[in-house]
Amino acid sequence: MNFGTSVHALTDWGQPVKSFQQVLSETAEIGFASIMLMHAPGGPVINANSTDAPTPMIDLAQSDLAIVRQTVEAHGLKVACVYQGLTKVGNDEEIAATTQGLAALAQMAEALGTDIVLPNAGAAPQPQMPLAEKDQLIVALAQAMTDALQDAPPATKIAPDVHYGGIIETVADCEELYRWAPNTRIGITLNIGHMTTLGQQGWTLLEEEDERVHVVAWKDHLVPPPPEATHPIYSVELGTGQSPFAEYAKRLPADGGGRLHLITFEHVPLAEKKEALRRSLQYMQKLWEETH
Repeated sequence: MNFGTSVHALTDWGQPVKSFQQVLSETAEIGFASIMLMHAPGGPVINANSTDAPTPMIDLAQSDLAIVRQTVEAHGLKVACVYQGLTKVGNDEEIAATTQGLAALAQMAEALGTDIVLPNAGAAPQPQMPLAEKDQLIVALAQAMTDALQDAPPATKIAPDVHYGGIIETVADCEELYRWAPNTRIGITLNIGHMTTLGQQGWTLLEEEDERVHVVAWKDHLVPPPPEATHPIYSVELGTGQSPFAEYAKRLPADGGGRLHLITFEHVPLAEKKEALRRSLQYMQKLWEETH
């Protein structure tokens, strides 16, 4: 069973605290098999003249993707998927831009050796919005992803990140997305941390239409968040929060089911992230042995 992580799990988002190459090196040293790259338009680039960058969040569209891929693979890693927070579907112009952006991201993903595009799930007008009140946003998102696949490589899968406050936020939202986007190449990133914050039994998505779960994001959230938190989402080292990981793990086959599995977190101090990520991987490896 292989796990991957994301460039942001080892850094302070886009701040130049660790270089691209350093993050790749630490990821490989910890024992991960793959890494999610994050497309940051306007960010630094990787090319023949510069095979490193001050931050691991790079402008993939302006980079030489063959060199980016070679650099990742030189560390013994694979590109797990490609992320961009581009999703907006509030009007026709936004839908068209999102469609175009997803198609472009799919081309980048193919060049990097992966078939998974992982966009954000957009933002609903308010968190925990009833499905009936945001259904048209789900319809619009489904249409944007469906149209994007027409200009994407044939193996592309699109897996928006199920997220607190997102257009896709709950189990019911996921099921509604499936209804409006019947192509199984359109699915979800089952973000366990956000399901935990929202009190959702997200593991039920692994019981029916499980082929739609292209990515499982193993995240642990504190519920409720600590008093100093400024947001309901509080993401911590795996095994230290309330996420019921065993409920998910026991519903998956021993080999992971041919889907991508990512371990990430945000609210860990930068100086502690590397070792916290190492312990998180060890936690999941032990849990996997216990549940399989």
